[in-house]
Amino acid sequence: MLARDLTVLDINSAAENIFGVSANRLTGSPVGKVWINVDEYKDMLAIVSNEQTPMTQHDVSVVTGTGSARTFSCAVSPLAGADSDDGLLIEFAVADASPTMMRDAEVQALRQISEGMLRGFAHEIKNPLGGLRGAAQLLDRELPSETLREYTAVILGEADRLTRLVNRMLARNEAPNMVRVNLHEVLQRVRALVLVELPDTTHLRTNYDPSIPEIMGDAELLIQGFLNIVRNAMQALTDAGEVGEIEIKSRVRRNMTIGTQRHRLVAQVDIVDSGPGIPADLQEQIFYPLITGRAEGTGLGLPIAQSLISQQGGLISFTSQPGRTVFSIYLTIASHQP
Repeated sequence: MLARDLTVLDINSAAENIFGVSANRLTGSPVGKVWINVDEYKDMLAIVSNEQTPMTQHDVSVVTGTGSARTFSCAVSPLAGADSDDGLLIEFAVADASPTMMRDAEVQALRQISEGMLRGFAHEIKNPLGGLRGAAQLLDRELPSETLREYTAVILGEADRLTRLVNRMLARNEAPNMVRVNLHEVLQRVRALVLVELPDTTHLRTNYDPSIPEIMGDAELLIQGFLNIVRNAMQALTDAGEVGEIEIKSRVRRNMTIGTQRHRLVAQVDIVDSGPGIPADLQEQIFYPLITGRAEGTGLGLPIAQSLISQQGGLISFTSQPGRTVFSIYLTIASHQP
């Protein structure tokens, strides 16, 4: 806990361990005494203090008085009831011990690897898609029931969408079609597609914040990205043979940095499942192509999702433990471009 002038009001035992100093020795001293490079982040601290609104920044470098350097995710909040006005509460999450959020350089490298692989797969997929669509058209003509034709309409619609997606994978330099998008229309489309294949043992529920404004994105690419993550959750539950739940949740996140850009507001979509969790030895590599914990998995779903979201200026992070895995997708809100 810091006063407005960045003197230390109090620290907990975890902070004592990080900075290598006791609370008794540090209380009342400038935080720069132990956080040597704090000046690099004074703008962030000033924004929270002046605007009285929380802010989170990832990849915060902390050089301590002992000379060690570590990387944290840093959440800064106004400190209600502090002795001095506009005090701050700083919470450090140890990013270097559990790096679940992809760094910009890693994202770029993974995108290049994934896109090369995807173009190869796209060539192989394109011909079967044409046959699938043709067969669905013939079947549609023969079905006597309008209700049954709704299923062939889904097949035709998805075949057309996948064809467009494959064509875009084959177009090296085609940028996403970034327009204003209703996030919940995208999520409801994902929900409708998942319900068709959802096993009886898995319950899918939604928890939306209806106040979220339009986001900037490419609707087709967003659908594919979200769909890959939801299907990944569904497969994890199915493989474990568990009765479980998947939740698609949307919220507004304030003052978040994506890459090098600070955004006052972003849309956050959490895809939460109650499955067994991602094995600890895979968590650092889960976004790499062909890395999978499933015997029948391809290891492409999450890398594709990461590529599709990052192309649109978004970000994916995750946390996982037995009984609860959360993939969080952050997207820019249209009215709050930096």
